[in-house]
Amino acid sequence: MTREEEIADKLKEEMAELNRRIERLNQWKGSGYSEPCQEHAWQYVEMHQEINADPTTYILRFKCPRCGMTMEQQAVVEQETLFDEWQEYRENKNKGDEEE
Repeated sequence: MTREEEIADKLKEEMAELNRRIERLNQWKGSGYSEPCQEHAWQYVEMHQEINADPTTYILRFKCPRCGMTMEQQAVVEQETLFDEWQEYRENKNKGDEEE
């Protein structure tokens, strides 16, 4: 690759980055969001586990619908309890469960 081609490629990358920033600015303008709230009305968005992370650790995401800010919380499972609401219909009911 010649020096001129390297410069042209670099300029194309910079132009693409500027176009992404302009698009992001237009999204901001269209969002209707203004300055961050003093008191956010956080709404749950999603929960996931990080790849290669501890399987008992979850990331919870929240968003404020008034200002658009987002928040992530990390939650660690300390206790887990399983419930089987269909147990009475299963073939192999747990021993010790007696019908009333």
